[in-house]
Amino acid sequence: MRYRLAESVTKSFVSGEAFARMPVIPRNSALADELLNTGAGFMLIGGYKQDQAWKTTSYPVPVPTRSGFRWRASALRGLHRWSSRPLAGHPATVVVPALYNLMPAENLALGWLNEIDALATIRQRMICAAKITGWDVFTFHTLHNADHYFDTTIGAVRDTWIKEGNLSPAAHYETKRRFGKPYDYHRIHARLIENLVFQSALLDWVGHRAAKVPLRFHVIGTALLSALVSAGSISFASAVNSALKFGARWDETLRNSGSARTEDEAGWAGFQQIRQLIEGHSSLSLAAAREDLPSPDAPSRPFSYSATATDEPVLISTAADAAAALRTLNLSSWAFTSKPAQTANERARGWLISPLHPMAAQCKWSVSNYLLATPASVELFLDHVAPIGVAPALQLSVEPIQKRFRLSRMKVTGP
Repeated sequence: MRYRLAESVTKSFVSGEAFARMPVIPRNSALADELLNTGAGFMLIGGYKQDQAWKTTSYPVPVPTRSGFRWRASALRGLHRWSSRPLAGHPATVVVPALYNLMPAENLALGWLNEIDALATIRQRMICAAKITGWDVFTFHTLHNADHYFDTTIGAVRDTWIKEGNLSPAAHYETKRRFGKPYDYHRIHARLIENLVFQSALLDWVGHRAAKVPLRFHVIGTALLSALVSAGSISFASAVNSALKFGARWDETLRNSGSARTEDEAGWAGFQQIRQLIEGHSSLSLAAAREDLPSPDAPSRPFSYSATATDEPVLISTAADAAAALRTLNLSSWAFTSKPAQTANERARGWLISPLHPMAAQCKWSVSNYLLATPASVELFLDHVAPIGVAPALQLSVEPIQKRFRLSRMKVTGP
């Protein structure tokens, strides 16, 4: 799989509400890299230390090839033929981690807003979420974009949606007011709502594309809300209200756990804790209160669920199963692990995550793990990998027709 690196026109020092830009020329570029990657010599812009803010980077956008998917599918068949473990009859699995993306604006960069069917669902759920929360998910998702190659696209989408009435100017400005500081992107309740909007829409899109292909879904941790919405077990509005409640509790607990003296110190402390949790450098355990959870119905499409990436999956097929799974929701599900649990039936897995997500590393070293970061990669996975799990049709043996010598016609004569 090849990767295209988005080209950035400028190097930017992003800190607080101010930007300091300089043209990319060799001498200035070297100075920018030195300032961004060293603790000494930092500048204060808008009252924030530069080394604490989002650093300008280039988002990798996978460009999957049909030949590459065919090669890996062929290698997967050969691997299991050698190990005497047939693939047929075992549907491919789409693994859905607790969070889809790591960095701001990754979903836009990966082209999900260019996919018409996905865009319609995403936009509808953004509008619904804004009516409940008072702020806008698109603005939150793109406000602290770290790859300025996409700034023009973000501005064009924002202006178009405002003119069309799909983005409220009031919600847009409220989002900038609430989450304008660089550390605000890791506010837990906001990240839950952002993830719910995009992840549930992506699950719908994949489910529609895989209508004729055997596919199994395995969701982890807080991705359970997205799966229940996609399966019709709970409404999107009830999922948003629930995520707001227990997400706000988790966020408040985290911000009050330290010894910060100011709001900014508490913000940066929470930012670092969440970032380290996602990258697997620390552990946090905060459970959801029962009164904050929705009341689910039976899902229309059963799926597997794990409370964390290391837990064995259980099947969610009834309302009781869904309710029991909701009671296990925990912030610890956001943590990265290098050895996620895998059952014997999960022989070909696609990971519905962005390339910068730490779990994407699972897709680089194994033939049976595929990165489903873009619409094109999902389509190729469904075309070349998922059909491997189709059980062969039962063929009845037909006995060959026995060949006999032709009997000579008897000559009949009269009396």
